[in-house]
Amino acid sequence: MLHTRGVRLHAAVAGAPTDPLIVLLHGAYGGWFDFRHTIAPLASLGYHVAALDQRGFGLSDKPAPRSGDTLHLLRGDLKGAIATLGHTEATIIAADTGAVIASALAEAAPHLVRRTLTLPAEPPLPLLLRHAPARVLQRLPRGRDVLDRAWRSGFARALVETSPHTADVEEALALRLRARRIDNALPHILATHRLRGRGGDVRGEALDLGPLAHVVAPQAFVSTVGQRLDA
Repeated sequence: MLHTRGVRLHAAVAGAPTDPLIVLLHGAYGGWFDFRHTIAPLASLGYHVAALDQRGFGLSDKPAPRSGDTLHLLRGDLKGAIATLGHTEATIIAADTGAVIASALAEAAPHLVRRTLTLPAEPPLPLLLRHAPARVLQRLPRGRDVLDRAWRSGFARALVETSPHTADVEEALALRLRARRIDNALPHILATHRLRGRGGDVRGEALDLGPLAHVVAPQAFVSTVGQRLDA
């Protein structure tokens, strides 16, 4: 666990701490596990690799949502994670809304971000789910089924743009559904999902891959990232 800014952030880490840092940053639908097949291969290229669970996701703390700017809060968490990992800069590889957060940090603290590599955004949730308060969705009759269908639909649409698939697609989706159902996660997921409205703020180097490449095509993802980092 990384202790920063009063919260504990989970990170799956590989590689020597003396090697350059890569932070893998998930999007609104996922968690560190989206990168589970890419952490060790990237570390083998000579990097200290950390796949982060953002605040409110996965194994990280889920404090009561705070009023204010979600992007500012998550940007600060990312800054704190880099320092807690023992580094003064990082290359950030970000998926979906993670790219918005990485870009915000690169703009606010350019000395901390060596490079930003980004994957495309995944399809958004339906409008009703996107803007409804989490407490309302959780109280809906069959609310869990409604959310599960939305997660499955978005995953399927993103999958069309990502081929070939070499990882277990059903396992990847099951992990996302399980993470979404964790107590107190949904308010954070929805708040992060709304950052996609700031997609025009994304900066960095776009990877020529589908939005789920890191999840279901890990070999292609690692190969493309390795080539880009060597360029």
